[in-house]
Amino acid sequence: MMKLKKLAAVGLVGVMLAGLTACGGNSEKANAKTADGKEKEKLVIWSWGADEEKKSRETMVEAFQKAHPEIEVEHSVIPTADHVWDQKMTAALSAGTGPDVIQMSPDYYGLYTEYYEDLNPYVEKEGVDLKSVITEGMIEPYYRPDGKLEAMPLLENVFVLAYNKDMFDKFGVEYPTNDWTWDDLAENAKKFAGGEGADATYGIVNHWIDAGLSVICKGGNAYSDDLKTCEVNSQEVKDGLNLFGDLVQSKAMPDDTAAKSLPKEQLFVSGHAAMYTLGGFETKLIAEEVGDNFSWDAVSMPKVENGKNNLMYATGYAMLKTSKNKDAAWTFLKEAAYANEDMAKETSKIGLTSCKNIAETYYKDLEYGPIKNSAFLDGLSGAKLNIWGGAFSAAGDVYTQIWQSVTIDGKTAEEAMEEYYPALEKAFNEANGN
Repeated sequence: MMKLKKLAAVGLVGVMLAGLTACGGNSEKANAKTADGKEKEKLVIWSWGADEEKKSRETMVEAFQKAHPEIEVEHSVIPTADHVWDQKMTAALSAGTGPDVIQMSPDYYGLYTEYYEDLNPYVEKEGVDLKSVITEGMIEPYYRPDGKLEAMPLLENVFVLAYNKDMFDKFGVEYPTNDWTWDDLAENAKKFAGGEGADATYGIVNHWIDAGLSVICKGGNAYSDDLKTCEVNSQEVKDGLNLFGDLVQSKAMPDDTAAKSLPKEQLFVSGHAAMYTLGGFETKLIAEEVGDNFSWDAVSMPKVENGKNNLMYATGYAMLKTSKNKDAAWTFLKEAAYANEDMAKETSKIGLTSCKNIAETYYKDLEYGPIKNSAFLDGLSGAKLNIWGGAFSAAGDVYTQIWQSVTIDGKTAEEAMEEYYPALEKAFNEANGN
């Protein structure tokens, strides 16, 4: 699963330099030879991931190697748990010992852009119209406000609302529809609240994306489109927070203690929660765990008036300015993004690929249980990029305090905002250099 990447302290730079230099893009290791005796280009790639994500990264790169025997590829998949990726990445960037190609996310919001090569000249030389070959809406987040193209997309993931038909039938509740609003969800979720302890039932799981959804579910925004003005202290955001607070207080959603005792996916697959905000990256796993235990399906995320109704988690690859093999790096970037359909098929196993042709054919036709991948393709149009990534992670930490005050401490959104908003606004302005 793709995770929120936060800026980590760079205190480990000194200790890690020796190890990083050995595996970085500036390694002095002699290049291998091709079959005709020519020296191979050396390409060092760093990816992040674990489990299915790691496997997908590896098989994608294997497909690239198969297509390009003239390039010697050194690929590392680094875990994100316990800040391992953050520490290694920030240390390498600071020391100039990074790889040729590095995985990144546009939700860094320009945090590391000074280290990334501008890809516009490569695109112009290629003579390609990116919008014609990349899945609709997926290239735009990689452009900085000044026009710099800092990376190429790999995949995105959005969410649908999965629901347990058997639970809806048992409790006599009408199935969700694509026309549901968040008010409809909240009203119906309360009908499932009951029981105690291991026998408790809930309307919807407590999900790690809920804090982000609380910003947008009633039409609010965290900040302006130009990223300059903080808009968290609005009535729309407060309404969203209060909606989720009410879900917890009414026991339609597990409180923090209950959520920690049983993982969200287990709460759903065991038949204790009627609804689940299902990400494209986990559909296969959830379908396998549900099996034949109950009938289920999914609809689009609840509608939001005058706003986005979905959250998008995206990732791609950038070329570092320090790369000594920029032609090989660009070859990898373009093929990972759109020009190698075998790579795109491997990527499709864990998310919506940026390769438009594969996204609209192979990926779209995949099904896991009753869930069709076409639902995630449809969800892109209403999706907002992960709100509190990268440059805004400090402000996001303060928003987490607001969220916890409402959902754990039982405060109103108005009370939580009054207490924490000044600190959030300060962190946001600092991120913008104000």
